[in-house]
Amino acid sequence: MSALLRRMTAADLPEVFRIEQTSHPSPWPMKGLQESLQQHHAYVLVTAAGELGGFAFVQRILDEAHLLDIAIDPSLRGQGLGRELLRRLMDEELADGISIWFLEVRVSNQAAISLYQSLGYNELSIRRNYYDGPDGKEDALLMACSTGLG
Repeated sequence: MSALLRRMTAADLPEVFRIEQTSHPSPWPMKGLQESLQQHHAYVLVTAAGELGGFAFVQRILDEAHLLDIAIDPSLRGQGLGRELLRRLMDEELADGISIWFLEVRVSNQAAISLYQSLGYNELSIRRNYYDGPDGKEDALLMACSTGLG
């Protein structure tokens, strides 16, 4: 599937908030999304049909990028949009000057872990009790990828 990657705007936040709320066990509140839009690199993926299919927030520090949040609309999953969004972030939009990417992912999120591994991410360590959730705390895998792998 081919989609348009563009910078997020404030007008995108209601749809981003909806996707966030339906995608994560402990979703960010609207205020957190608004602050991230102001402080970080924020992108949306717009499908060929014009739908906002997903989004990502990325923090850049010198030659490092940290994927803070990424989600695909649940109704559009299974079409490769998550792979396309992350791949384009890494290869086209943020690769200039970035030598390494970092992210955390719930240890229970095998689909995301598999996606990240297929793009060249490797496990670095476990962050104990990193995520809050409806069933208590959950560990996160800290993963990294050198730009150009995957």
